[in-house]
Amino acid sequence: MTFRLYNTVVKNTGNMNSILSNLLSLISIIPSGVVFGTCCFFLIKKSSVEAILMTIGSGISLLITLFYSFLPLLMAAQNLTAVEVSKYYSFSSIIGFIAGICFAAGFLILVISTVKKNRGISDQFRKSTDYNHE
Repeated sequence: MTFRLYNTVVKNTGNMNSILSNLLSLISIIPSGVVFGTCCFFLIKKSSVEAILMTIGSGISLLITLFYSFLPLLMAAQNLTAVEVSKYYSFSSIIGFIAGICFAAGFLILVISTVKKNRGISDQFRKSTDYNHE
């Protein structure tokens, strides 16, 4: 009876470890989801080229992150060979690179336009050369 109870507890603990490890592997989705959500918010507030590029880039990056998280499950279910898996990783890496370029281009446009806008604001106020504070 004791052995049976121990065996059941060990098996359930193994299942909990498996569930916990699967949940921990999904933690990498959180930053991608936050960035995508922020880009969507920015797109809703200001529909511009940079917002569109950043949203497309972050959305594709989120999908790639999801794909990377579920690829081990796909490998186990489909009995994929190492060659097939490397093809999936190669293809998704190329798509991820394109997504990164889209996001970076949108971010660069946003930074340039923000700097230009702030430069215009700072030119409106003359800098005082009088440092005599009494």
